[in-house]
Amino acid sequence: MPLAWVLGMVRFTAMSATVREELLWWVGKGEDPEVKAREREILQALLGANPDVQQKLVEKGIERGRLSEARTALRRVLAQRQLALRPEEDARIEGCAELEVLERWLERAVTATTAAEALT
Repeated sequence: MPLAWVLGMVRFTAMSATVREELLWWVGKGEDPEVKAREREILQALLGANPDVQQKLVEKGIERGRLSEARTALRRVLAQRQLALRPEEDARIEGCAELEVLERWLERAVTATTAAEALT
């Protein structure tokens, strides 16, 4: 069955929200390598046909990477300065999704006398 036909069926077939949710739930759940390969092929075709969605995903991935790097840098500075993180402070760092906040904490970590002070 050609990929274009399958994508056309999914694109133009009317379906309820429940059916759509179930369809989305099943995507990526299988362990079969052949099924996973077909899913990747379909996803690549969908992303190729929707460059705006593809760009948003790229931007989201870049933002996630920047957040991860900022968290790592903050932890590294605190560790180098021997400012121990309590579990709840580490959880705050991990849960922070704002790059500006992480950068502010990193700047404070350079001169702070405690990890708590750095995270204010």
